[in-house]
Amino acid sequence: MKNKKLVTALMSILIVFSLIGCNAKTQEQNTNPFVSSETSKNKIVTTNVKERGLCFSIAQKYLDKGISLEPASENAKGFKNVSIFYVSPTAITLLQEINTIDSANLTQELVMEYSDKLASSSRCLMEIIMVETTQYDSLTAEGAKPEDFTYFAPAQVMGTNDIYTYIVSIPDLDDGTLNESEIADYHACKEYMQTVQDNLTFIPVEAENIMPAFTTKDIYGNDVDSSIFSEKKLTVVNVWGTFCGPCIREMPDLADWASKMGDDVQLIGIVGDINGENDTQHIELAQTIAQKANVEFTNLIPNNDLSSFMSNIIGFPTTFFVDQNGVLVGEPIVGANVNGCKEFVENYFSTN
Repeated sequence: MKNKKLVTALMSILIVFSLIGCNAKTQEQNTNPFVSSETSKNKIVTTNVKERGLCFSIAQKYLDKGISLEPASENAKGFKNVSIFYVSPTAITLLQEINTIDSANLTQELVMEYSDKLASSSRCLMEIIMVETTQYDSLTAEGAKPEDFTYFAPAQVMGTNDIYTYIVSIPDLDDGTLNESEIADYHACKEYMQTVQDNLTFIPVEAENIMPAFTTKDIYGNDVDSSIFSEKKLTVVNVWGTFCGPCIREMPDLADWASKMGDDVQLIGIVGDINGENDTQHIELAQTIAQKANVEFTNLIPNNDLSSFMSNIIGFPTTFFVDQNGVLVGEPIVGANVNGCKEFVENYFSTN
């Protein structure tokens, strides 16, 4: 588990919405947070990052070249951010390779080796920082410049939204270890970033520690909505994927734990690689995995209502804890760690 956490921590800077840790998939399987009902490469597709109060609009042809949106997080300086990266085919291959390595063999040296390779085959295209305006004004009064908030440079103030000031950086990075065709795509994406910035729009900022309201279905077609959290004092939410070996291996233990939980706690799953209610291939695979593990707890199909929540997932499995008011409590547990989840639940009820 220590090694798996190390992998996740090192790779989180690389964004790849559902490609990090054990959830590396082929490029065709990747679920990019940009969504559209249109398939034409000439169309513009959009995504809302509600916890950052931003709406991005990107041309499909640039998404096809390798643009990918990083889950909202914090940068190395401790400021809330969201970033766009160019993720090359080489980087995707490396992520697939590291997922074939058993966690017991993931030494720190090997993780660092892969991390260096990934960092040089993925390039940051844009970083946007969101900082409370009062804090921004206080720090700039002391001499802080926009570059002091961003990880990359140059940087400039983009505008204000609600109580926040936004700072954007479009860095001029070198080509790393990209090959000739990747360099061409990277530069095309980099040149396109000014257009992305020009088309950015502000939306209401949504609190990060609240589960979004949702109505969806479980893998057996039953309707489920966010009122499910009100049924128990604490809900354990396990986000997993049908492609994820560690997720599948821990499923019997989760099923056994769920069957023995007390009256105040419940376990639900979210199958992160199901692409909507019509994705019968992954739905049937999820059903098979659940049935083989004797799973009786509810497993949800993620939809647009859950997109803001799913955009924060940097690796599968990830387990969250939600109280009966829908508030996220504690820190998420990344990786297969049923014992760690049990320990959190025990500590939660001992102090609440």
